[in-house]
Amino acid sequence: MSAVDASRMQRRRLRHDRLASLWLTAAGLGVMVIVVVMLAYLVSVSWPLLKPASVTSLPQQALEQQVSDQQMPAAQLSDPDWLSDPDWLTDSDWLTDPDWLSTLPDMPLAARDGLPPVLASDDSTADSRTSPLAGVWLADDRLQVVQQSATGVRLRGSAIELPAGLERRQASLVLSRDQLWLRIPYEEGDGLWLARLALSSPHASAGALDDDAASQTPHSEWQQQWLPGTARLSSQQGRLLVTADRDGFTQWQLSEASTGTKPLARKLAHHAMASSASASSPAITAISVLRGGRSLIVGDAAGGLTHYLLPAHAQPLVKVGVFDSGLSAPVVTMAAAHHSLGFAALDANGRLGLYLATSERRRQVLDWLDASRVAAGVALEFDNDDRRLLASASREARLPGQLAQDAPLGALGKAYAGLAIHDPHQAVGLDAIFGKVWYEGRAAPEWIWQLESTGTHEPRLSLVPIMWGTLKAALVGLLFAVPLGLGCAIHVACFMAPRQRSRIKPLLEMMEALPTVVIGFIAALVVAPFVERELMAVLLGLVLIPLGTMVAGFLWTLSPRVWRNLLPENMAAFGLLPLLFVLLWLDVTIAGQVEQWWFDGDLRQWLFSHYGIDYAQRNTLVTGMALGLAVMPTLFTLSEDALSSVPRGLAAGSAALGATPWQSLRRVILPAAAVGLFSAMMIGMGRAVGETMIVLMVAGNTPLVDASLFEGLRSLAATLAIELPEAEVGSSHYRLLFLAALALFVFTFVVNTLAEVLRQRFTPPNQGSWG
Repeated sequence: MSAVDASRMQRRRLRHDRLASLWLTAAGLGVMVIVVVMLAYLVSVSWPLLKPASVTSLPQQALEQQVSDQQMPAAQLSDPDWLSDPDWLTDSDWLTDPDWLSTLPDMPLAARDGLPPVLASDDSTADSRTSPLAGVWLADDRLQVVQQSATGVRLRGSAIELPAGLERRQASLVLSRDQLWLRIPYEEGDGLWLARLALSSPHASAGALDDDAASQTPHSEWQQQWLPGTARLSSQQGRLLVTADRDGFTQWQLSEASTGTKPLARKLAHHAMASSASASSPAITAISVLRGGRSLIVGDAAGGLTHYLLPAHAQPLVKVGVFDSGLSAPVVTMAAAHHSLGFAALDANGRLGLYLATSERRRQVLDWLDASRVAAGVALEFDNDDRRLLASASREARLPGQLAQDAPLGALGKAYAGLAIHDPHQAVGLDAIFGKVWYEGRAAPEWIWQLESTGTHEPRLSLVPIMWGTLKAALVGLLFAVPLGLGCAIHVACFMAPRQRSRIKPLLEMMEALPTVVIGFIAALVVAPFVERELMAVLLGLVLIPLGTMVAGFLWTLSPRVWRNLLPENMAAFGLLPLLFVLLWLDVTIAGQVEQWWFDGDLRQWLFSHYGIDYAQRNTLVTGMALGLAVMPTLFTLSEDALSSVPRGLAAGSAALGATPWQSLRRVILPAAAVGLFSAMMIGMGRAVGETMIVLMVAGNTPLVDASLFEGLRSLAATLAIELPEAEVGSSHYRLLFLAALALFVFTFVVNTLAEVLRQRFTPPNQGSWG
């Protein structure tokens, strides 16, 4: 070859090298860009969950339209001519009783100022709400319930005659399912008068109330009860009624029965507070029972807000937390949201706070109204969608320092201020995602992942149960994979003959190509029922077989050399097969006797009766077995590579100094390959964390936070596979799933990257097998 040809070939080689280098660099940068873009997208979708609520003042035009929509029933009922109008009577064919028709002219509306109609608030969900109901005052001080409908205004039930001494200006109507509750405090504040009217038949289902129900007649009778004790404040939702004064509050449980002699309300507990003169326990100034009737918010004279809830059915309220309210003046009034456990609180200086009772979270605080407006009396009310908050004058101008009384907006007069609230993810926050939360109906704070399936419970969206399930499944899987994978790698790399190694190693590596869905299918349909049926034998085998193998190996070293020479070390694995069969036979034989002696013949029942562990067929133990089988090939391959990369001179020098193969392995080879083995286990951990199908099919998908091997779990990957296709785009659930995907992505990326960096950093430069 001439010098010219050699130079031309060299230039061609250099050009090809540069092109290959540029291509590899571009590919590497492309991978990095893809990773960064994926990370940025996951962050961008998840970030709105952590944004606080935003509020804007309603313009006057929007405020007037909002007020017009909500005040229409009250405005019509304020017209005294509706009762004598014959048109609506002819449309109401169910009013055919001559006695009622003859008494209508003698029942004009009360003409006195200061007694406007009392609109009923509805504590049901939006889908089951009825047409507006209201109570109108008659001239003889009776109260008549009417309902606005498309055909006019109809009487509902008979007019109720009220006892003397009631503060009629503070009357309140609440519609709960098919029952209408009326409560009015006494003028002296020394009791509460309670009445109930059943609006449908006892057999009607909740939410069945409608305008055309034939069973609803004007002859329905009111039930009445006087509740003793100071009741300057009262609030009601569902079956929970709370009355309060400055020094404490009383909890009442309302009766479900619509007929009979059973009392309307039963006193459950009285919660006494310290004297109002005490700086440590300010006086109560406002109370509000939240949606669902299981949570109570107490506002005090120092601007504090305290959260109480019902831990279980018909139990006394318990104090679960105190809000960082951001208010510095006495809380004047509060308003509860209709569709969540959110509420608004206003102090005497006009400072407004928006809060969520779940985990006592503050969403927004702003200066809204003038103190003079608040001093004149103000009431707050959310609109039907909880997207707007309106402020209006209360029923009476309260004196400075007088206690607040919540009231429906429709009976309060024209609203003069409003806020548009944008808070689509109020149920989600860092404290709710990662912290323990005391939910309604629970005995203690818990981590719970449970989507809102009905309108009666708040969403429970803690990521801790599924993050714990992910780590739990991965760790249990490694408990099976590390002994098997690392033991196989040590035997293949250090003790097996080269010819055997060349056959066994590819077979073990081919196991990695086995689809995980097949492993999960076999584990769910074959292994899980077998483990449930033979639980004692399986647990005993996990101890007996390794222990028996080690004992047999120790006894083999004590045997005569003539016996040991019959089985070369590179054939020891085949010599263990008869021992394994013997140990399996022994395990199956004695398992029943052990279960009978130590566990009363039923291990699962013994676990439940002694430790409360409820065995589930698809549990962590079976999931760990399946995950260990799936991760073992990866762990074997990387561990074998790490052991084979140890320089041959180290093992040869150890053998030359008289060390046995086991001593060389323990003192020389394993320390030299320790970093590579550690990186192999980390990569195996990342592989187990990201596994989807096995966990989805075997683990039972129960998001629990416990250390039991006999109960199910749910992982991040399985949660994404199950719930992401059904999540509404842009909802809190949808974004929270992206946050779970972000956590899974970051964990696996960091673990795999760290393992690869350690492997490349500490791998010796001399490669090659030493065996």
